[in-house]
Amino acid sequence: MYRIILLFLIFGSFIVTYADSAIQTDWSGGQGLSGPVSEWSNRFYIAISINWSIPGDIMLHFPAEQTIDEDFWGGSVYSEDIDSDGDMDVLGAGDYNITWWENTDGSGTSWTEHIIDGDFDGARSVYSADINGDGYMDVLGAANVASTITWWENSDTSPGIYWTEHTVDGYFNGARSVYSEDIDGDGDMDILGAAYYDDDITWWENIDGSGTSWIEHNISGDFDGATSIYSEDIDSDGDMDVLGAAEKADDITWWENANGSGTSWIEHTVDVNFCGAASVYSEDIDGDGDMDVLGASFIDWDITWWENINGSGTSWVEHIIFGGFKGTHSVYSEDLDGDGDMDVLGAAWTDNDITWWENMNGLGTSWTEHTVDGDFSWAWSVYSEDIDGDGNMDILGAAWYNGITWWKPDTYPSGGSLESSILNAQGDPYWDYLDWNSQTPPGTSVSFQVRASDDSNNMGAWSDTLTSPCLLESILNDGDRYVQYMAILETSNPDATPTLNDVTISWDLTEIGDGEYPAILALLPFLPNPASAPVARFSLPEPASVEISVFDLSGRLVSEIHGDEYSQGDHDVLLGDFSPGIYFCRMISGDFTAIQRFVVIK
Repeated sequence: MYRIILLFLIFGSFIVTYADSAIQTDWSGGQGLSGPVSEWSNRFYIAISINWSIPGDIMLHFPAEQTIDEDFWGGSVYSEDIDSDGDMDVLGAGDYNITWWENTDGSGTSWTEHIIDGDFDGARSVYSADINGDGYMDVLGAANVASTITWWENSDTSPGIYWTEHTVDGYFNGARSVYSEDIDGDGDMDILGAAYYDDDITWWENIDGSGTSWIEHNISGDFDGATSIYSEDIDSDGDMDVLGAAEKADDITWWENANGSGTSWIEHTVDVNFCGAASVYSEDIDGDGDMDVLGASFIDWDITWWENINGSGTSWVEHIIFGGFKGTHSVYSEDLDGDGDMDVLGAAWTDNDITWWENMNGLGTSWTEHTVDGDFSWAWSVYSEDIDGDGNMDILGAAWYNGITWWKPDTYPSGGSLESSILNAQGDPYWDYLDWNSQTPPGTSVSFQVRASDDSNNMGAWSDTLTSPCLLESILNDGDRYVQYMAILETSNPDATPTLNDVTISWDLTEIGDGEYPAILALLPFLPNPASAPVARFSLPEPASVEISVFDLSGRLVSEIHGDEYSQGDHDVLLGDFSPGIYFCRMISGDFTAIQRFVVIK
C-alpha cells in the first residue's frame, strides 16, 4: 500500500509554495541596502571581512583585511618604523595631508593617526628616509598643486610626535613623485623628484648631510608628463642610477650615473610605447643577479617587466605580466609567498583592484594572478611590508575613496559577519523556521543571529547565536513583520574558510491574537524545501493525537513519532537528521491521512 502511494507521489504532480518564506542564494549585488525590502534578491546591508563577489556564495575574505583609515583619501602609501619602537608604521599622502599611522601594538590591528602636515596642497607622494643622518626616519612628500618637494624632520626626543618642515623646492611644477637615495655616493641621503608639468626628472644634493642646504641637479627637462621616479644600480657598476615614467610621453627611461657623482647622465630608453606610463620600479625579476625594470600603464592597462639582457641596461626584452588591468596606476615587487623569487603587485584605478602575480618559475615567464581586493574603489598605490611582524610580507594599498588598508596575502581572517537587508513579511507572521546550507571544513563554522520588530527603524537586539537550523517560534515575537538575519562565519584555520550557500526564513501569515484557530485538519507543505533539517508543519482544528512517519524513496520507514497529543492550532515538528535525498512524510490523526514530499540537502 505504501509503495503504491509513494509511486503516485513520485510520478504525480507537485506544487511547492514559498508564499510564506524568503530565501537568499546570492549576495553579489553588494552591500548598502538597509531595507525594508519585499525580497532579499542579491543585495544585503553590510559585511565585515566577507567576500560576496562570487555569485551564489559568501565566504571569509581572502586575504585577511585590516582597514587602517577608511576616511583617508590616499594617493600614496609607504611603510617605515617612524617611532623607532621596532614595528612597522604606515604613511600616506592624499588631498592636503601627509599622515602616519602608529602601529600601536605591533600587530597591525590598532592604529593611531598622526598628521604631519594638513596643508600640503595636492599631496601625491610620500617616502621615508633618514635625511639628516641622526638615526631617526624622516618623511618626504611631493605636492602636485603646491608644486613642492618637502621633507619633515623627525624629532630625536619624541620620534613621530614633533616635526620640523624643510622645503627642498617650492617651484617644482606639478610635483608628482618623490624618492631618496645617495646619488653622489658621499654617504648621505639625497632627494629625487618627478614634475608632471615641468617635465622634469631632478635630484637635489644634500650638501652637508643635514638636509638644510640643497643644490638642484636636473637630469632631464623634457620628460613629457613625468609622473614616477625611482633609483637603482641598473648597470651594476656600483653607483645609483635613476629611472622615470612619463605619462604623456608613454615612456619608461633610465639615466646612467656616468661619473658616479650625479653630475653627468646618459639616457637609455627602455620603452617609448608604454601608453600612459604611470609607475616605474626595479627588481631582479628573473633571478640572474642584475636589476630589471617594471612599469604600470594607465592607458594600455599593462603590468610589464623588461628583462635586462646583458646586465648593463642597454638591451631589454619586454614581458607583459597582465594586459587587462584597467587603469593600472602603481607597480611594486616583493617575495610575497616566501619562495625566494620576486613576485609583482599592482593597483588599478578603473578596476578598483589590488592584485599580486606569483612568479611561478622564478624566471618571470609564468605568472599566476591573485586578487587581493577587487572592490577597493579607485585603487591608486600599492606597497609591501611585514606589518604584523610575523616574518611574512603583507600588502598595503591606498585608494581615493577607500582609504588606507593592509592585507595578509596568505591567510583568512578568524571571523566575519554579514547583515541582511530588513525584510518586510507583509503581514502578521507566525515565525516558523530558520534554515541554511553551508560547507564547513574542519576548524570552521557558520552560525546566525536573527531579530524581528514592528518598527524597521528600531530592530532591537540580536538573538543568541544559533549554531544549527532551528524553529523560530521561541526566538522571534509572532506578529513582528520586519525580520533581519546576521550570518557569522568563523575559522580557527587561517588556510580554510566556511562557505554559506543559502539561508531561508519561513513563516505563516495569521491574525495574531484574534482567537481563531485553523478550520481544517491539514499537513502543510514543507517550508523551506529543500532543507538541511526538515520540519513537519500541520494544523489541528481541535486537540488530537497525531502520528508522524517518514519514508525514503524505497518505501523504507526511517523515522516515526507515535501518537503524541497536540493542542488546537498550528504546529511545527523537527523531524531529525537525515542523509541527503527525497523523503515522504505521512501524518495520521484519527481517520485523517496526508502525505507531503520533502528534500534534504547538506
